[in-house]
Amino acid sequence: MELSKIKALFAGVKSKCYHDNGRERYFTTEHHCFLSYQHPVEYGNELFLQCNLFCRTRSWAGDHHCRLYPPFLNLGLVHTGETVIRSGELYTTAKAGDAFFLAPDTEYEILTPHLSERSAVLISGPLLREAVLSSGLQQTPVIPLASPETLEHLLERMPGMLRESYRSSVRRKISGLCFELIQYLSAPDTAPSHPENLNSVLEKIGREYEKPLDVESLALYAGISASSLTRLFKRYLNETPHQYLTGVRMRQAARMLEQHTLSIKEIAERVGYENPLNFSTEFKKRFGESPKRFRH
Repeated sequence: MELSKIKALFAGVKSKCYHDNGRERYFTTEHHCFLSYQHPVEYGNELFLQCNLFCRTRSWAGDHHCRLYPPFLNLGLVHTGETVIRSGELYTTAKAGDAFFLAPDTEYEILTPHLSERSAVLISGPLLREAVLSSGLQQTPVIPLASPETLEHLLERMPGMLRESYRSSVRRKISGLCFELIQYLSAPDTAPSHPENLNSVLEKIGREYEKPLDVESLALYAGISASSLTRLFKRYLNETPHQYLTGVRMRQAARMLEQHTLSIKEIAERVGYENPLNFSTEFKKRFGESPKRFRH
């Protein structure tokens, strides 16, 4: 999007102030819904880094957030659509597959020109400023990614951990994941990490995970043998095709459960399980608890 058009979008935006602590002020105009939203159960004050919030939102045109000199890092990924960003005097656009890195103690605005979906974490802690400085990303609000699924998988680990942050061992893992997120964006993959035929299968699974996919049909789609496809999955993803497909289905199911709009039976059907019992068994193996308990 042209610079003049981005500036025009921000011109005249008047959002409501919801936090005013002198120099530190936050404003928002909300046109979004939360697909996932999780605070820590308990904060790790003894840790070098901690996550204050994970959220995944679907935003409509006009959704606006402005923060002046927050003490935390806002780090995330645009899944679909576009998000325009003002960071200081820099105006830019984050498209699907781009990461955003909005440093603490700066001023920035995030605006949705059209429908967009994104995930984000807020990170704080006594070593945050040193970690951000070491990353070299203070002036890099948007980072194009060759493999956005890597960042997506890292982010998707956070809400489950936050739900168990009453455990000191899990809080240490959260701190480690915060470091890993910053480290990854400071040196992301610069080229596609997977062969073309593997990427085509991953895209098909992402589009059609609710369908009865098996390794034979996926291999036929990729134009290779089932054994060759399995070797590719093991080499690049350390999973079999079935394990990867199940992971995609379970992550989608977890998001649907958090929305509280569909029954467990309906969710099972939407992620490719005709038998809700089989779905519940697989879900518990993945998340350590039943879909019903996960939802509550």
